[in-house]
Amino acid sequence: MVTIQKFKDRILQSKRTKIYIATACVQGIIIIALQSTIAYFNTLQLKKGLATNQLQAYQLTSAEDDSIHHAFERFSHIKWENFSFITFQLWFMCMSFDTIVSQNAVEIMALMSLNVALSVFSALEVIDGKRWLTTLNDIKDRHGIPLDTTPIQTAFYVEIALCAFVGTFGILFSHFSIAVTREIGWVIYKKIGADLSVQRMYRTTQFYVLVLKIDIFTEFLVSVFYLLQYALKSGFQTWITYVFVVITILMLPMLVFGRRVIANESKAQMALFIFFQGCVVFQLILIAIEASRSEDNWYIWFCFIALGLVIATMTILLAVLCQYNFDKGLKPFVQTGSSKKKEITLATKELNKDWNIDED
Repeated sequence: MVTIQKFKDRILQSKRTKIYIATACVQGIIIIALQSTIAYFNTLQLKKGLATNQLQAYQLTSAEDDSIHHAFERFSHIKWENFSFITFQLWFMCMSFDTIVSQNAVEIMALMSLNVALSVFSALEVIDGKRWLTTLNDIKDRHGIPLDTTPIQTAFYVEIALCAFVGTFGILFSHFSIAVTREIGWVIYKKIGADLSVQRMYRTTQFYVLVLKIDIFTEFLVSVFYLLQYALKSGFQTWITYVFVVITILMLPMLVFGRRVIANESKAQMALFIFFQGCVVFQLILIAIEASRSEDNWYIWFCFIALGLVIATMTILLAVLCQYNFDKGLKPFVQTGSSKKKEITLATKELNKDWNIDED
């Protein structure tokens, strides 16, 4: 169980851990501010849009009319896109604290990789912003349309600054992540001893628990976003939409259930969790198919869906591997709550009878 004192001790353990947490927090705060700014200016551009009856006076071609329509539809999406990035940063900061307190080297490296992925998403934002800015300016100049594109121009400059900032902090965060990983690398050995087979099983379990935490963002957020942005707008016209609602409601409880299955080492319970994850993958595939048919080519949204599919599939594969490792001696090391310390102490004495290492 994590106490306030243990939380403080782990965070302030060394200069590296303090810098790691500080870097994650500073990055999160600045990115949230920049994303909020981008959302504000894109929303402002949407409010400056032209009505359909106004556009008819400029004798636009059907392609130009569609381009303007898709551009302003994209601006209506931006608040959800920025909300996703802001939510990711809040989740990222919480995970940064969690990984130091739990001293999970696998989680540290995963956060580092996700930070690199964030750099790619930021670059896509710049490309997407430039695309719509160029489209509107070309049509405006060609037909003399009195459309002020200053807000989207400002948003584009902020997106460039965001991309540069994320790239810079991505490099810094990677450096500190590697340093902290080396520092806490001894913890796993101290916890479970020298048995290589147990170490391998424990590492697999760490990956499994990690993807459960990532699923909170990728699976749940994508599903909620879909229901808010598409399902509610189009109405609940098919039974599939109702199934999506049920799956989305069950996601968070099932992720908690998935973690408890590891402690229980119940193959039947794990089979149930794997089946549910299969339903999630099916849901994400259907969402991806619908997104691919959309005419506005919302790249960021499609990337989030793809990421959700990858992580959900990894969850199933790791769940199968963990199920295979049940009843092989790992159970004492994956307990939570008050029984954790007692179980680990007994197991450590059994695996390492000739020496003892203190456990917190």
